[in-house]
Amino acid sequence: MHKTTTILLTAALVLATAIPAQAWRSIQNGDRNFERAWRAYTSRQTDKATGYFTKAADLYAEGLNQDPPTRTARFPSTLAKAGIAFYAAGRYQECIETMKLTLTRDDRMWEPALYTALSYARLGDAEKTKEELHHFVTRLSSQRFISDMVTKQITELEAGTTSLDAAADALDSVTQYQFIENINRNYSPRDVGLATERCNAAYWWRRNMEPCSASGIVTN
Repeated sequence: MHKTTTILLTAALVLATAIPAQAWRSIQNGDRNFERAWRAYTSRQTDKATGYFTKAADLYAEGLNQDPPTRTARFPSTLAKAGIAFYAAGRYQECIETMKLTLTRDDRMWEPALYTALSYARLGDAEKTKEELHHFVTRLSSQRFISDMVTKQITELEAGTTSLDAAADALDSVTQYQFIENINRNYSPRDVGLATERCNAAYWWRRNMEPCSASGIVTN
């Protein structure tokens, strides 16, 4: 009896250890595929990027659905990357849910409102799309091209002069352009910003093609 109890306890401990490890590996592999996707996306290899985003979405979903999730899965940067991957993979409802969770971790982020609006547009919900676009405006984002396009699409949607799909297409296009411009400016010889500012730390994708350490930017 004592031997059986010991075996059962050992098995339970192994299982308890294995689940968090599996969740961590899923998130780690999701990050790797997101990084591959981002390099392709910011090189305008959109089809290739979509393939990697789809793989990343599968892995992030695996990691986020573990109970309990790992500490890494709760980071706002991880949740934002997962939300972006879900959107790119066409998993719009998961994008919406993940981006809402992201805001509970960091309510200063502008990505949740943008990608939530895009997801609602793809799902055909006009009111929610406009609501989230207005939320984006209140974030006072420094992303000038995106901000200008958001304002334009709000005006056109409220006037009924554009469709949700057309608005989403326009926002998708300008978002990709914005990130590419951010990267180009970040590595311009005229850029005199501190390395820490250029890196943007956990939110590296805003101004970099790849994580800061891989870009050769060292932060302390």
